[in-house]
Order: sequence, then structure tokens, then C-alpha cells
Amino acid sequence: MSVLPLLIAQHGGTASRAQILEITTPTGLRDALSAGEVVRHRRGVYGLPLDEQAALAVRTGAVLSHRSAALHHGLPVLHAPEPPEAVVSRARSIPVPDELRLRFRTLGPGDVEGPATTPLRTVVDCARDLPLPEALAVADSALRSGLVTPRELTRATLPRTGRAAARRVLDLASAEAVNPFESGLRALAVEADDRGWVAQVPITLRDGRTLHADVGDPVTRIALEADSHEFHKKREDVRTDCWRGNEMTLAGWVVLRFAWEHVMFNPDWVREVIAWVVQQRGGVSRGSSRSA
Repeated sequence: MSVLPLLIAQHGGTASRAQILEITTPTGLRDALSAGEVVRHRRGVYGLPLDEQAALAVRTGAVLSHRSAALHHGLPVLHAPEPPEAVVSRARSIPVPDELRLRFRTLGPGDVEGPATTPLRTVVDCARDLPLPEALAVADSALRSGLVTPRELTRATLPRTGRAAARRVLDLASAEAVNPFESGLRALAVEADDRGWVAQVPITLRDGRTLHADVGDPVTRIALEADSHEFHKKREDVRTDCWRGNEMTLAGWVVLRFAWEHVMFNPDWVREVIAWVVQQRGGVSRGSSRSA
């Protein structure tokens, strides 16, 4: 088996041709496609194959929804759903298979596109039902891909149940987040201390140049760096990372670095670290009665 499935998983379930060709050749990509290890979602975008459980949703008469729909549209997610997620009209009465996470919802004529909910409906459903890191990763991915626009998120019709949670996600969504890893890290930061965490926050260095931290809060000047897995990390990259972190520190920022595994599998620790550093910096959560 090639390393491509791992690369695609770490990019949130989809990866561009350019990202794939950083670690393999066009022949390697063709071989992986032929072997069924990866599939082509649309021009230049590849993902993991639709498994039998997701296909079950279609056979059941439901439509793929939430993160399963996002992956169908080629949108990266933080965690692939297990079991696959689907929705079916409230008017239908069908048995619910154990291998499927099925929700009964009202589906309008413009909510379905092929075997899945539309990109906009997918974002709204995730914002309504999923934890903030999962939902924000999908919303950011939709904006970044152009399948959903900021205007559509602003004007989206939200359900009565879960409206506040959904609106929070849509307001936080940003096309600036590079991948679901960074989106998840920003969401954990918001959960740790609800302040102005910005994707790709600009930091002016002492020589006047500007760097962009993956996530940052301009008030407390805390920068969060998402260190994803590097398959072919060169010595020059290590030197650049050291220079980058030290220069941001000299510019007056506290730099925290988190690995992909931290965000994916140990989010409580990530939130704890961020909250502790905010407190040490004298930061105050919005709505807090403490003075800075």
C-alpha cells in the first residue's frame, strides 16, 4: 500500500494533485487510483474511496449528510465519520441500519445534490449538530474551496433547533484556514478562551517583514502553530521553522506549537495549554468579570 491514503487522511480526507505530487510521481498517483486506494472527486482533487457503509446510505434511500456529504463534495474534514452520516426526509419511515448514523430531517427541493446534501446545507447541518472543531473544519473548507460563499453563510436559513450553535460556526468560518488541522486548532482555542482568534494572523517582525501564524490572538499576542506531518522534511525546513518561531517571539508573541496528533486525539490538553497561557498573559475571556 502506498503512503497516499495517510497523506490524504492528514489533509482532512481530500488532497490536491499538487499536494500529492510532493510525495509521489504521476505514475504513483495513477497506480493508487487503479488500486482503489484513492479516488478522484473532481478535477485536481482526490480523496479516500467511498466505503460500503456510505454506499449503504444511498441504497437505504437516504442522502449523505454532514461530514460524509462534505467528503463527497471533496471538502476536507477533521475526522472522517464512523459510521457514515446521512439524513432522510421526516415523511419517510425506513429501518435504521446499525452501520449508519441516520437523522430524520426536513429536506427542501434545493437541499439535495445527487446522493448528498448540497454544500451549503452540508455546512449548516454540521454547524448545527457537530462539535465546534468538526463543524468549523467543514465550514472553513467550504469557503476555501469556493463551493460556498461568505454571503451564502450570512444569508443561510438556520433551523430553530441548534440555531445559536450554527450561527456561531458560520460567523467564525474563514477561508484563510489552510486545512482542517488549522481549523480544528482555532476551534479548540475558541473553546479554551472565547476571544478574537484569527486564522493566518499577521505578525510584523523586527525588520519590518510580516509572517502569518496559523492561528493567533492579536490582543494577547499568542500565536498557535499547527505542525503537520512532513514526509520529506529537509534540514533547511528545520532551520526555517526555528528562525520563524524565534523571530515571532522577539516580536513579542508567545508561540505554541501543536502536532496533528495533539489536535486530533488529545484536544483536552490543547485547550488546557491555551487557557493556561492566556491566563499567564493576563488575558480575559470575553464576558469575564476579571480585569486584565
